[in-house]
Amino acid sequence: MKKKLTSIKHRVLLLALLPGLAAAILLGFGLTWLYLNDINQRLEQQAIRTAEQLSLLNGHALQANDSDLLQSLADTSLSRQDIRAVSVYDSAGQEIIHSGTRFARQQTLTSLPETSELTRLDTGLCVITPIYAGGTLPAINLAPSAKPTGWIKIRFSRDSTDIHQYQLILLSSLLLLSSLLLTVVAGLRLASSITHPIQHISHAVSAISRGKLDTRIHTGAGAELAQLENGINQMVTSLQDAYQEMQQTIDQATEDLHETMETLEVKNAELDMARKRAQEGSRVKSEFLANMSHEIRTPLNGIIGFTNLLLKSNLNETQREYLTTLQNSAEGLLAMINDILDFSKIEAGKLVLESTPMNLRELVDEVLAIAAPTAHDKSLEIACLIYRDVPLDIIGDPLRLRQVLTNLVNNAIKFTSDGSVVVRVMLDHQEDGHAILKVSVTDTGVGISESQQKHLFQAFSQVDNSRTRKIGGTGLGLVICKNLVEQMQGDIGLESHIGESSTFWFTFKAPFAAEGQLSQLNCRLPGKKVLLFEPRRYTRYAFEQLLEEFDMMVRGCDQLAHFEEALTEQDREIFDLVIIGHDPASLDNDRIFQLINQTPDDTLFLVTAMTGYLDSISTMAAKASHTVLTLAKPPCRNRLSRTIMHALSSRLEPNLPSEEQIQIKQSLPRQPHILAVDDNEANLKLLCALLDDLGVETTAVNNGQAAVDIARNRHFDLVFMDVQMPVMDGMETTRRLREQEVSESRIPIIALTAHALAEEKKQLLLAGMDDYLSKPISESQLRHVIQKWTGLRLLASQPETGETAHPSFSCQNGIPVVDHSQGLHLAGGKKELADELLTMLLDELPDDKNAIIDLWQDHSLDQLLEIIHKLHGATRYCGVPLLQETCLEAESLLKQSSNDLTEESLNQAIKRLLAEIDRLQQWRAVSMKKPDYA
Repeated sequence: MKKKLTSIKHRVLLLALLPGLAAAILLGFGLTWLYLNDINQRLEQQAIRTAEQLSLLNGHALQANDSDLLQSLADTSLSRQDIRAVSVYDSAGQEIIHSGTRFARQQTLTSLPETSELTRLDTGLCVITPIYAGGTLPAINLAPSAKPTGWIKIRFSRDSTDIHQYQLILLSSLLLLSSLLLTVVAGLRLASSITHPIQHISHAVSAISRGKLDTRIHTGAGAELAQLENGINQMVTSLQDAYQEMQQTIDQATEDLHETMETLEVKNAELDMARKRAQEGSRVKSEFLANMSHEIRTPLNGIIGFTNLLLKSNLNETQREYLTTLQNSAEGLLAMINDILDFSKIEAGKLVLESTPMNLRELVDEVLAIAAPTAHDKSLEIACLIYRDVPLDIIGDPLRLRQVLTNLVNNAIKFTSDGSVVVRVMLDHQEDGHAILKVSVTDTGVGISESQQKHLFQAFSQVDNSRTRKIGGTGLGLVICKNLVEQMQGDIGLESHIGESSTFWFTFKAPFAAEGQLSQLNCRLPGKKVLLFEPRRYTRYAFEQLLEEFDMMVRGCDQLAHFEEALTEQDREIFDLVIIGHDPASLDNDRIFQLINQTPDDTLFLVTAMTGYLDSISTMAAKASHTVLTLAKPPCRNRLSRTIMHALSSRLEPNLPSEEQIQIKQSLPRQPHILAVDDNEANLKLLCALLDDLGVETTAVNNGQAAVDIARNRHFDLVFMDVQMPVMDGMETTRRLREQEVSESRIPIIALTAHALAEEKKQLLLAGMDDYLSKPISESQLRHVIQKWTGLRLLASQPETGETAHPSFSCQNGIPVVDHSQGLHLAGGKKELADELLTMLLDELPDDKNAIIDLWQDHSLDQLLEIIHKLHGATRYCGVPLLQETCLEAESLLKQSSNDLTEESLNQAIKRLLAEIDRLQQWRAVSMKKPDYA
């Protein structure tokens, strides 16, 4: 409605009609009111004149008291059109004559006016006029004091006047309506004359907007609109010219685009061919890398494996040095090959992460334990700090997480010449079912400039690319770490400035492991007091953190004077364990053991040291008057807990049951029988040698068909299967073996592969294999896999000692009676000390044997426990594994409560212990010489 009222047409109508209508209405109503008022005034004047005339005529008759004449005059007066009634009153105001209608008749006048009096009634007028004697009017009466002789009352009707007024109103209305109609017609014509050209222009503009550029406007509506029409017509002409020019441009562009599309089609065809060639090249490269991985890892497996075997044999120092160099070089080559192959996997998008439960602390401890010797060679402090709110049991890929952390830690050690390398693990934040963890590695190296940081995570880029660089490598480590972290839904970065410390950090997303998925190491020693001396700050923090996790009360010292005061003061606090951190810069070996020997009571000591100093400290610990344990830095939770639990449990009262006691009572099981399948003679020989060292009965074949044939007639506990072989490859051999075995006697088949590309693990598992090992293979890998899939206990490695003693007492189930390499290691590599320790043990064996027999026959269990505990302590510093194991077994049984201890089990343990003492004495008798640890 608002839009209609504000249109131009309506505005023109309003301007045209409102003034005319207003003028016509005002004029009509004004004139009509004037005319009506004039009619009423004339009617009243006429009524007064008529009444005065009749009063003159009736004056003589009333004076003559002629009633008939008065009546006649009254009746004659009714002949007039407007008179309806006439009454004559005497001087007293009493009616004497009446003629006409009888309505509203008044017998006596209440008012006797001296002049004519007009009264307006609803139906007419009433005039009362005085009658004077002689028929004169008051105005012309010569006697001012003359009194009226009577009155005449005349009633006039308004009918004719009303009719006249109605006629006037009707005429006025007709004139007003006529004028209104004329005004409306004139307004409409005026509005049309203005709006029609505008509408025509509007329609034309709409047509132009729809693209009808040939539209032109010609309304002839006047100069103003004509000027607008010309402007619009000129604009349309310009638009039409521009449109034609644009259309020509579009046509030209379309033609050019068509030609370009044809060119692109040709280019696309060429690119598609190039893409196919690139894909084929990538496939060939992947196959080449896989084959080269096999070809390189196969001989490298033999090099590393046989090097490890040679290092276990009797060697002089020069030979051992050469072999150690060879081993390090081969392992360095293997690391570079692994980097290149991992990078190829990442480029091909074929590197898939696993999701297995793991313990984060154990993983970090393993990485630091491996890196510690390198850091200690440079006298660097290396430590790990894990914040208390970090969830340790998580799900992830431990291999790849270990790879990232190892790379960052090794880089920090490489570029740090003095100071420390500290690993921190913290919780960034946690959400439903998973946590975002942050791991940082901070060193005190030379720092990295901002320009170097920009290229640090690019492939084949290194901090030092000069020809005189001190540190080698492929330049792929950080690139691989970056891709691995991104696959773990995390990020990686660094904070460093030249000349200052550097901090590499990475985050990763890890779901929480379900409760019960991981075995927790239960080491809780509430109330146990520990005195800790560690001058290096981060290592001290790490020790304090671990000991507090064991619920132990820790008193830490970083100053030697404070430690000596707490250890030697007269009314000192009694500590269950004293931990001394060896630091060559502030505390030498002699000073450590001087402090230990000065302690009056039988305090338990644990000396921790860097790996380069551990052997010499272990040698001195064997001669100390107190019980002294040794442990390598940095502190590892599992090793520290086992050491403390074993040491403290061995000092408990024999008859008191405790969860801290170590229960060892297990006889040696049968040897596992394993089938080894490999076409490479060197690898097969190495595998058999490693298995023999583990006390495994091995059957070796060099192809898959032979493995299938021999498995028909013999049962094997496990099969090691090479993947690439002639005659029949490993996958086909596995399928054949699965077809011929019965369901309840499934044999674990472990793949031995040198490949490192694609999803080979998935293919191997689909083929029926249970697990796989990547070459080169180490003894620890074999031990872990065999124990995992067979559940059989393996023997310790048997070194080649060159002994010619009789087999019946030189070894038992593959374990030597005297392990020379173990004895030499316990003596810190000093041949003379090893000879002396073993000779002392052998000299005391006859007396110990007799004492054990006497005390067992007398059933003196407390004294028997004391003598066996002493013998067990002596075996821990000599290479006599069988005697040490039987001592530990007998000691553990004696420490059990009487309810759990059976006479038969203890009797068998004592018999085994005496048998091992006899076997060691026979070995000495046959040897006829002191043990040689050359």
